[in-house]
Amino acid sequence: MLILMTANLGAGAATIFVDGAGSGDFTSIQDAIDASEEGDLILVLNGTYRENLVVDKQIGLLGVGQPIVEGGAGSAPIITINASGVVLDGFILAGSTNESSDGGAVLVLSDGSKILNNTISSSLSHGICVLNSKDHMIYGNMISGSFKAGIRFAGANDSQIAANEIHQNAYGIFVEDSSSNWISNCGVWGNGADGISIESSLWNELVGNAIHNNSENGVYITKSSNNILISNWIYDNYESGIDLYESSNNMIVTNTIGRSAQTGINVDSSDNNVILLNALSYNDLNGIAIQGSKSNTVSENLVKENRESGISLRDESGENLITLNEISGNKRYGIVFDGSSINYVQANKITRNLDGIVIRYSRDNSVVENEIDYNNFGISLEFTQNVVVSTNSIQNCTRDGIRLLRCDNSKIYSNKVRENMADGVHMVKSTGTVVSSNDIDMNGEYGIQVLDHSDHNLFMLNVIRNSGTGGVYIFEGELNIVLSNALIDNGKFNGRDNGGNKWLSNSYSDYAGEEIAYRMVLGQYDDRFASEPGVVDIGADPYEIFGHRGSVTRDYKPFMNHFVTLGDRTLPGPPGDI
Repeated sequence: MLILMTANLGAGAATIFVDGAGSGDFTSIQDAIDASEEGDLILVLNGTYRENLVVDKQIGLLGVGQPIVEGGAGSAPIITINASGVVLDGFILAGSTNESSDGGAVLVLSDGSKILNNTISSSLSHGICVLNSKDHMIYGNMISGSFKAGIRFAGANDSQIAANEIHQNAYGIFVEDSSSNWISNCGVWGNGADGISIESSLWNELVGNAIHNNSENGVYITKSSNNILISNWIYDNYESGIDLYESSNNMIVTNTIGRSAQTGINVDSSDNNVILLNALSYNDLNGIAIQGSKSNTVSENLVKENRESGISLRDESGENLITLNEISGNKRYGIVFDGSSINYVQANKITRNLDGIVIRYSRDNSVVENEIDYNNFGISLEFTQNVVVSTNSIQNCTRDGIRLLRCDNSKIYSNKVRENMADGVHMVKSTGTVVSSNDIDMNGEYGIQVLDHSDHNLFMLNVIRNSGTGGVYIFEGELNIVLSNALIDNGKFNGRDNGGNKWLSNSYSDYAGEEIAYRMVLGQYDDRFASEPGVVDIGADPYEIFGHRGSVTRDYKPFMNHFVTLGDRTLPGPPGDI
C-alpha cells in the first residue's frame, strides 16, 4: 500500500512521521499537514489524536497500526478534505460530533480522493460525506453507528465504493444527484433505514453487494433512471428487497432476493424498467409487485415460495411484458392482475401455486404460450373484457383449467386443457366470448360448463373428450352457439342444454343415426357424390341434446366423423364457399 500511495502522490515525495509520543517529526497530525508539500506522505504512528484535520493539499495520510483520531473540542468533521488527489488510509475515526447533513466524520469537497481501510464509527452525521466532486475511491472501510448515512454521495460522480462493511447506521449508503458511480462487493447490513438509497441519480451500478437485515428496504431507488443492479444478494430486509418509485429505465439483473418482510422487487409508478434473471423467494408478500407502472419487462426470473403472489400487477399497470419466468410454490397466485390492462403474459412456467393466473377488473390482456400445471385454478378471468388466452397448456389443476367469471368479449383459443379435476372451461355470467379450437381432454367433471346467464357466446372447433361427467353443459344461458365441436366419449353425455341455444354441425361419439353424404360446396344431400372431394358424411337424423323438464335442443347437421371437426380432412374451394 505504501508503494501504491507513493506512486499516486508522485516521485520525490517526502515522508513525514507523526508520533504522539514524541519520537517522530511531529506530535500533531495537523502540524505535519501544514508543514508538508504537495505530494508528501505523512505516516501517523499508533496512538490517539484529538484533532480536527483540514487537508488542503495533495498528500497521503497513512496510519501505521491504526491510529485513532477522535476530533477535538469543536463540532467540525474529524477530517475535511479540500484538495484533490488526497489519500487517507488506515485510521480509526471515532465519535465525530459534527451534526450537519453536509458533514460527517470525513467530509470530501474535492476530486480524486482515496479513502481506504479506515474504521469509522459513532458519527453524529454521516460516516463519509462526499459533495460535488468526482473520481473517488472508497475501499475497504468499516463504517458503523452513524446517525445519518454510513456513506453519503451528493453531486458526486464517476467514483467507486467497493469492499466496504457498512452496518448499523441510519442509512447504509445514500446517493443523491449523483451519476456513474460503482458500488460493489460491499456488506450493507443492520442499518436503521434503507441499505442503499438512490435518489435523483443516473447511471449508477450496484454489483455483488450483500444487503441484508436493514430496517426498511434493501435498495430504494426514487426519481432515478438508467441505474443497474447486478448480482446483489439481498435478503432479510424489513420492507422490500428492491423498491423502485417514480424511476425509469433501470435494469435489475441476476440478483438473489429473499425473505423480505414485504415484496422482493416492488415497482411503483415506474416505467420501462427491466427485471431479468433474478431469483426471488420466501418474501412475505409478492416476489415481484408492479403498481401504477407501464412498459416494464419481467423476464426469465425464478419466482418461488412467496407468501402471497409470484408476480402481481395492480393499480392501472399497463403494457408490461411478463415472459419466460418460472413461477412456483407461491401461496396465493402465480400471477395476478388487479385493475391492470393491456399487459402481455407469454411463455411462463407456472406450477404448484394456489392459483396459476388470476386476472380481475382488467381488460385487453393477453395470456399466451404458458405452461400452467398443478395449481388450483389454472387461469381465472374475473370481471374482465377483451382478454386473449391462447396456446397455453393447462393441466392437473385441482379445480377448473380455465374459469370465466363475468368475462366478456374475450377469445379463448388453441389451448390444451387436460386432466384438471373439475371443468376444462367453466363459464359464469359471461357474454360475447369465443371459445375455439381448444383441446379439452380428460377433465374430471365437464369439458365446458356454462352457468348463470352466460349469453351470446360461441363455442367452436373444440375437441372435448373423456370428460368425467359431460362434454358441454349449458345449464343457464341463451343465444349461445355450439358449432363444429368434436364431442368424444364424455362421461354421462356429450352435450346437455336447458334451452335457448343453437347446436350446429358438431360430431358426437354416441350418435346412432343413419349417415348421408353432403356436398359442402353446393349444399346438396346426395349419396352419389360420396366419393368426390368436398363431401362429408352427416347424420340423416338430428342429434338430440336433452335438458331439464323435458327440453330438447337439436343439432340438425351432426357430423358423422370427428376428423372433419379436427381439421384432418382438407375441403376444397375458397373459404367463402364452405
